[in-house]
Amino acid sequence: MIFQKLHRLSAAAILLSAGLAGAAAAKTVEITITNTQAADGLYLTPLFAALHDGGFDPFDAGSAASPSVELLAEEGMPSLLVPEAQAAGAAAGVIFAPGGFAGAPVLDPGETASIRLDVDPTSQRFLSFMSMVIPSNDIFIGNDNSMAYEVFDMAGTFTNLGPINVYADDAWDAGTEVNNGFGAPFNTAGGTATEVDGLITRASDRLFFLNRQETAAGTFVNLASGPNQLARIEVSQVPLPAGMPLLLAGLGAFGWMRRRRRNA
Repeated sequence: MIFQKLHRLSAAAILLSAGLAGAAAAKTVEITITNTQAADGLYLTPLFAALHDGGFDPFDAGSAASPSVELLAEEGMPSLLVPEAQAAGAAAGVIFAPGGFAGAPVLDPGETASIRLDVDPTSQRFLSFMSMVIPSNDIFIGNDNSMAYEVFDMAGTFTNLGPINVYADDAWDAGTEVNNGFGAPFNTAGGTATEVDGLITRASDRLFFLNRQETAAGTFVNLASGPNQLARIEVSQVPLPAGMPLLLAGLGAFGWMRRRRRNA
């Protein structure tokens, strides 16, 4: 009877270990964004994030914005980017803030939010992200393919990627609207946006036109001079549940007991 129980437990251990070996190909990562602005700083729309094989390229500096990028840069909506990324084989999602203001899930200054994505570490290795800076017209943060961040190496090993610090000088101008605040989401200037047919370029000092403008939250934008950090993005690998190593160790012990009985 004892031998039969040990035999069943050993078989269960084999099945479980086989299942875990198959699951080892998939890994879970947690992507966290923090709006690092001061209380009277800028806001960020929900962050679009995708892990891909390097072939997904949402935008290129010096090129016209695609409809999906224009929608994000002008309205903060990633609704076209997510299916585009998924169609390219990427694991993609959107990081919504837990609070926001006026019922919107935007990232307030100082606020942090996260998302977890299940990825294939050999084919979904590189991180791309995008978020609109508000209350601008069409300024966003993001990285084009030439700056994709390697989360896993070619062997599928986590790279321990350090924090990605995004500064005002790293922001992009989509080149689709005049930067005057008129018609921009969450901007109290009102009016109607002026559409233009420009190219994606570095926003550079174009963010500073927002200084002293009132936001929908009732604050007045006050951007500090010098390096002005907008966001910090962190990527971590989610470990196995805490009890899993103990469970595997226990099942391994049962297997050892079975082998010992056979040899006795």
